[in-house]
Amino acid sequence: MSKNFDYTIVYVFGPEQSEEKYFNDEVLSREAGEWVKIGETGFRGSIEDVTTELMKDQSIKRINNESRTGIPVTSKIYDVFIFPYQPKTDDLIRKRLCAELYNLDNSKQINKQLKDDKYVIRAGEEFVYGVCRSNIKFAVQSFDHDLIAKAENDEQIKVMAQICRCNDIDIDNNADETEDVALVKRKPTLDLDLILESGEIIVLTNGAGQEIHDENDESITATYIGGNKFECRGETGRTSGLAKKYLNLYGGKSLITVNGNEYWTYKGQKLTLLRKN
Repeated sequence: MSKNFDYTIVYVFGPEQSEEKYFNDEVLSREAGEWVKIGETGFRGSIEDVTTELMKDQSIKRINNESRTGIPVTSKIYDVFIFPYQPKTDDLIRKRLCAELYNLDNSKQINKQLKDDKYVIRAGEEFVYGVCRSNIKFAVQSFDHDLIAKAENDEQIKVMAQICRCNDIDIDNNADETEDVALVKRKPTLDLDLILESGEIIVLTNGAGQEIHDENDESITATYIGGNKFECRGETGRTSGLAKKYLNLYGGKSLITVNGNEYWTYKGQKLTLLRKN
């Protein structure tokens, strides 16, 4: 990628048929032919002008011009993120997903394990398997957090504050501080493995503190089994997928997508709040 860019845009896309699962924070299974591809492109201009639509427009140009994308099915851009210009930022995000934060399968690693065979065609090296959206968001948040820690002056802090807004990362406001200074002190959203131990129980609510009960007036609970996964009534899933199912079933809702952290509580506190502290 040219060095004449001001920013790097990292895009995440995958099969169109998997879009709902991605935004429900469900795992995209390699066995089911599901995946995400993480790539990058550049942007020249002011961070103040950046919008999600602009990032998607820049990304689709790059994807359409890529001659060897190896895309086997109709696909769609899921997420886009922006960072200060740095070559191979997409590699750094994939590294966090596949080595540093998680141990997810990826095509680069799988290619290395293949036996030499002149008739084997290897996948492109930008595919990640067994991933869900919260994995990607946490990888981006932790990456941004590291960049903030390296900020050397007020101007860099302001740029990183705007980048975090573009990446949809929460900024903690404090009445006695400027928003940008408060940003430097904020922590990334915590992975559930850092909050819950295996066997601990969360409770489903309506998002306003009232527990959701089934037809037998029993609470809907889920047991943490690690890796951001829970067991709930005989099935294994993540907060968003399980919340969607039981809110639609017993909560009088007809949700297509849901942020499960807003509805599940641990010891009376929403997971949303716990993951910020």
